Amino acid sequence: MHRYTASALALLSILGSVPADANELTESGNEFAVSLGLYRYEEPGLMSLRGLKGGFDLRTTKAYRARHAFLRGELRYAGGRVDYTSNGTGSSSGEPDWYIEGRALVGNDWLLKSSTLSSYVGLGYRFLMNDGRGITSTGAGGYRRQSTYFYLPVGLIYRTALRSGNSMLGLVEYDHLLAGNQFSKLSDTGLGYSDLDSKQTDGYGVKLRLAYVTPQWSAGPYLHYWNIAKSAVNPVYKNGVLNSYGWEPHNRTTEVGLEFSRPF
Repeated sequence: MHRYTASALALLSILGSVPADANELTESGNEFAVSLGLYRYEEPGLMSLRGLKGGFDLRTTKAYRARHAFLRGELRYAGGRVDYTSNGTGSSSGEPDWYIEGRALVGNDWLLKSSTLSSYVGLGYRFLMNDGRGITSTGAGGYRRQSTYFYLPVGLIYRTALRSGNSMLGLVEYDHLLAGNQFSKLSDTGLGYSDLDSKQTDGYGVKLRLAYVTPQWSAGPYLHYWNIAKSAVNPVYKNGVLNSYGWEPHNRTTEVGLEFSRPF
């Protein structure tokens, strides 16, 4: 991840910039964005989900320019269909898979010689639903999975004005997992199993974004990444009798794509 971050910041400096002024401070306003990305969820050595996700983002910002400060609220929805592959239970295709994400942020602007650096911190919430109900290629029964994260985002936004009058933006963010929960609705299989509720306490995420910004629109690539450790172990019952113990394995999520946004 550090390699991609350094490359993005280096690109901003290569494109050429002009001295920063108060106009480069964060401004109040609203923004609507659409995105399309490649999505991959994997439990290493066990299973994976792959597919395309289309997304919609709403962002609203209230700037306090005299104090070089701002408040920001963000809401994102992304969804699509994914293909399931497993070493032990075969494969299936076209599973509905979507998530919503909301964030409240507070930040400060720092005027540099030829750019502006904005730092921010806040609270984030992410809820994901994967509907794996049905029968796989090996005859295994699928089920629904719900994933919930509360996390602490800490980030930097680098903006530099170009000689063309437009600007470049680079964003680097670290997301610290505060609390997570994985709900596996094993009862969907129809085999008498109890549902599994797994607490997650250890994990992190990374967000990267690079954008070419004009007064009318902005566009560029993005990357979202999560790395979540194995959950606590919980009992699984079958027809009311203790059958086994289950947990959510260590997992990684990677989403990379392009975003186009407009102010309104």
